[in-house]
Amino acid sequence: MSLSLIFRLNAAFGLLWGIQLIFLPNMMFAMYGWAPSVGLIALAQAAGTAMTGIAILSFGLPNWTSEGQLKTAAKSLALIAVLFTLLQLYQILISQSAPGAAMDWISTVITALFAIGFFMKSR
Repeated sequence: MSLSLIFRLNAAFGLLWGIQLIFLPNMMFAMYGWAPSVGLIALAQAAGTAMTGIAILSFGLPNWTSEGQLKTAAKSLALIAVLFTLLQLYQILISQSAPGAAMDWISTVITALFAIGFFMKSR
């Protein structure tokens, strides 16, 4: 699997999250058993916008950079994926703010695989 493909798959995954957070926050909250509020919806939409921005950058970087520059950028995306993975694990295992359902674990595993992929291909 090429580094460019990992960037593009990461973009698709991030865009999926971004769309859900921006346009379907109530569906997202229902999965977690959270009661939606105006403030929580606004926060979800802000997070979705940030996730969409990361997705746009992830999709474009293979076209905007040389192979060496892409490897450097992959290290940053690996760090971002590690941070998201740690947050997801914290929410499932420690704070229990995420229910730990199958979708939580699937998302966590996918995010961890992106971290590993970016790291391995950046070397």
